[in-house]
Amino acid sequence: MTVRPGTSTSDTSQTDAPGIRRRRPADRRRLIIDAAAKAFSDGGYHAVRLDDIADAVGISAPALYRHFPNKYALFAETTAVLAQSLRSALDAVDTDGDDELRDLLVAITAASFENRRTGGLYRWESRYLEPADRDIVRDVVVHQHRRVRAAARRLRPDLGDADANLIVAAMTSVAASPTTHRSSLPAREVTALVSEAALDLLDVDLPDPVEPPAPAVHGLAPAAKREIILTEAINLFAARGFRDVTIEDIAHAADLPASGVYRHFPSKVAILEASFWRATDRVTTAISDALADATTPHEALAGMVRRYVRLTCSSTDLISVYETEIGHATPEARDALRNQQRITVEEWATWMSRERANLPITHARFLVHAALNVVTDLSRLRPQPSPERIEALSVRILLGGNG
Repeated sequence: MTVRPGTSTSDTSQTDAPGIRRRRPADRRRLIIDAAAKAFSDGGYHAVRLDDIADAVGISAPALYRHFPNKYALFAETTAVLAQSLRSALDAVDTDGDDELRDLLVAITAASFENRRTGGLYRWESRYLEPADRDIVRDVVVHQHRRVRAAARRLRPDLGDADANLIVAAMTSVAASPTTHRSSLPAREVTALVSEAALDLLDVDLPDPVEPPAPAVHGLAPAAKREIILTEAINLFAARGFRDVTIEDIAHAADLPASGVYRHFPSKVAILEASFWRATDRVTTAISDALADATTPHEALAGMVRRYVRLTCSSTDLISVYETEIGHATPEARDALRNQQRITVEEWATWMSRERANLPITHARFLVHAALNVVTDLSRLRPQPSPERIEALSVRILLGGNG
């Protein structure tokens, strides 16, 4: 079912209860889409109920159904509207202008900040779209990449295809990073700070590409049943999505009966949350190890980047599950995990502010999120860039010209 933005039913007056008659706001359909975008972004497609969206808009469920026949129709149009808003921002930038690259990055950053409450929908939830609707999003992403790449190559004609594509992917990741967190700054400051950090990547001297390494030898599997269950569950969640994996699937992969899984985890959600804490613990350990080996703020930041990049590149399934399935955790677990993430970002930002004395810590937080976002996004590319190339881009964001 392909849904295009802009289709609508009549928005005339309606009777919501016997004897009570009120006029629908002219923008009710847009209000529904805005509420849906926030709900899908925060909770994930499967966790959201249409009744919840109707309540958020202040209408009845039957009133919502007059606009959208089912949840998927609302989801598809919401995603299309968000993609179209990015396309409109890009198309407003003059082609071939002297400042085209800067203007494009400013436009992407501004659109990302404006839509930061709904960015998760565009970023992660499009995997639930049917092919025709997914193409709407993909076309915008491809258009964005091509325009930014063309503008970048006009300024750096020496860039080969591999370097240009990687730098542009990093630039757009930086510009989109405000959608991944809730740190606070005025919109104008964010747009200037983040777009400038993205533009600064144009001058990064990337290490030469290397051939992908031979498939890693994974060694022996863990003997503890709990570890086997967790390992197999992470693989399944990454491959098929949390909702489409059953306890029976996990039990089969772990060569156990379903009852054997329940002896270690009370539910599938408990397994998912254990995988989240596994990712969090590994990040915390990487930071601690980097600090233990450092004697200066510069060394601390470089070491944290190095370890985080290698952790992410070697644990793509684990990191992917954390990024894409957080909406299925319980509210209490989400709050605890996000609090730990804030502690992690604060650690990075503190060392940034010590290394770059003129950088306010409020700005440092945005740049840390940008650097972490670049690592996550680039590690998911296929073929995966070498860790050294991802590291070079991430270090530039954190250390600027001091990298």
